[in-house]
Amino acid sequence: MIQKTSRLHTIVILGAGYSGTLTSVNILRKAVSEGIHILLIEGRLPFARGLAYHSWDDNLLLNVPAGNMSALADEPGHFVSYCQNIDPAFNAHSFISRRIYGDYLEHTLAQAKKESLAVLHKVEGHAVAVHPFVDSTGFSVQMANGEIFSADQLVLAFGHLLPKNPGLPSDFFATDSYIGNPWDFAALDGIDHDCPVLLIGSGHTAIDTLFRLTSSHPRKVFLVSRRGLRPHVHRSMAHQTPLLVAFPSYLHEVPCTVRAYLHALRNEVAKRERCGGNWRDVINELRPHTSAIWSHFNLAERRRFLIHTVAFWDIHRHRISPSAHWRLTQMLNSGQVEIIPAYIQSYDPCDEGVNVRLRLRHEETTKVVRVDTVVNCTGPNYNISTSTMPLIKQLSNDGLLKQDSMKIGLELDDQYQLIDSHGTPVNRLYYVGPMLKARYWEAIAVPELRGHTLDLAKIILAEIEHEQ
Repeated sequence: MIQKTSRLHTIVILGAGYSGTLTSVNILRKAVSEGIHILLIEGRLPFARGLAYHSWDDNLLLNVPAGNMSALADEPGHFVSYCQNIDPAFNAHSFISRRIYGDYLEHTLAQAKKESLAVLHKVEGHAVAVHPFVDSTGFSVQMANGEIFSADQLVLAFGHLLPKNPGLPSDFFATDSYIGNPWDFAALDGIDHDCPVLLIGSGHTAIDTLFRLTSSHPRKVFLVSRRGLRPHVHRSMAHQTPLLVAFPSYLHEVPCTVRAYLHALRNEVAKRERCGGNWRDVINELRPHTSAIWSHFNLAERRRFLIHTVAFWDIHRHRISPSAHWRLTQMLNSGQVEIIPAYIQSYDPCDEGVNVRLRLRHEETTKVVRVDTVVNCTGPNYNISTSTMPLIKQLSNDGLLKQDSMKIGLELDDQYQLIDSHGTPVNRLYYVGPMLKARYWEAIAVPELRGHTLDLAKIILAEIEHEQ
């Protein structure tokens, strides 16, 4: 039933990456009122592609099969249908390029706008400050160019922050031999093609950067991380065991500690594999329940997980495509790429680049690697105190947002509203994106984020309906 509001209701969404775009899409698709106006504000063009999908390099693939990458939680086959309109050979088990997925997000936003009763306006620019109205009925949003927008409801949808410089402060980080932003493709492409490069990290960010650096030239690349771990591979098979809905029975009586859960998980994996099963099924079946497990861990257990376990969890939980794994394996076998478990002791610039001194893991010996450039691939940063974004600094200084105690996200209530410095929810000020990790843990991948964006859209629309 179509309803008409008595006045224009404005929803401002700051950030048009995945989370901001999907929040807009879900509001557009679910809106039943003609008076809803969405302002989607983004400083990086094009809209909808964000950090993860702004690449035009088809060497970079999604890390999840197409069948689980629908942008719409209530239409699981949506992305596969889009892909099959491009090439009928694509199917639910294909690993599609991120370029195509970015095209898909742009298309989904445009289609939702075309069919909606609500109105969407895209605004190019950067918000630098947000101030609540005196009567707490909304917010003013100040832009870098001096424009000011009014919002009845405001959604912050900024994504990952740039990696922190690793280790102790160093003058080296200010030199031309260091690239602190691994997603700055122009800087990566500017490295001399024949020069060796050292990547700090060996996870997804490092592998993406490696593929970019070697897309046209077979240079030598070193990947250095404390443990030398790299992501496991998805199975290259069509059939996938369906996920169980119920909480795994082998965890029912397990004490709520990291040690106890890991012990039970290892036992279950061993049991399955003795019967011809696969450890990936155990991890996949656990995925829908990890947020609940995280919520039951006390602070000490969460810290224990982050210190001792998360590196091992991540390489099993966040896997890479079979073709990416094959490519990486070929590079390792040929000697073009080396993964070195080590700690970086120092950077010593020289005429040929920089000598990086490493202390090898579990050894007293050191190794010096001479490279042209060092790239920080330690992964996204969640510590907002290190952010240089004017908006984040202003919101933090004004007490409108609060970092969680482990510095992996933001404090929120169960309505996605930010918690202020006094511990009180800020009415109508929402957040959606990877900073949900502090509350839900599973909040950085498409299957979880699409659910969060749909839930937030429903909350926003329900509040509008209540006002009517």
